[in-house]
Amino acid sequence: MKFHNGAVTDNGITLIDAWELPEDRIDESIARWRERVGLIHTAPGFRDARLHRRLHPESRLGLVNVAHWDSTEARDAALANPAFTASAATAAGYATVHGGWYQVAAEFRAGEDRSGEGPGITFINAVELPAERIDDFLPHWLGHAELMSKAPGFRNNRLHRAVAPDTRFQLVGIAHWDSVEAWRAADNDPRFRHPLSASPGFANANPALFRVAAAF
Repeated sequence: MKFHNGAVTDNGITLIDAWELPEDRIDESIARWRERVGLIHTAPGFRDARLHRRLHPESRLGLVNVAHWDSTEARDAALANPAFTASAATAAGYATVHGGWYQVAAEFRAGEDRSGEGPGITFINAVELPAERIDDFLPHWLGHAELMSKAPGFRNNRLHRAVAPDTRFQLVGIAHWDSVEAWRAADNDPRFRHPLSASPGFANANPALFRVAAAF
């Protein structure tokens, strides 16, 4: 496990946008995302971006965009493209987007001998809680994440902490697994459960499985 104080190790920063939207608008939204990111992915400071689509329609968040930039200033400069602004406005009528800048607070990685191949699956847990309670919540996440990191099929897990105290989701955990089956087996195995793994009353967790729908 690694802890990070402040920015990520290479001094970049992460943008996470979590979308609440109807299932029948997801395909359209993915197409719009490709259009928008296609306009800015060559901009100075852009590193990469992945759009994740929920596996199950009942999950609260339909899409989660995770993008890495050199800095917030680099992204702000890229958004000066008027075509990007026009495309982004089309989603305003049917989607609620909760966005924010994040820094990596902690991470777990599987050993080299356990690195899976193929696209795998992504487990995202977006947590709403007061910014002043984050330190109280961390033992709950860390205890569970450490145990899950020992399970077959685990690849890595990063906990992202919001930069601004008014960001809707103050913490976002993003974990990668070899398959849905590997994640489900670990989630159902009592050996990988921690006594503090359940979310405390002051936190509202939104866990769900996702697949990468588009990437730059």
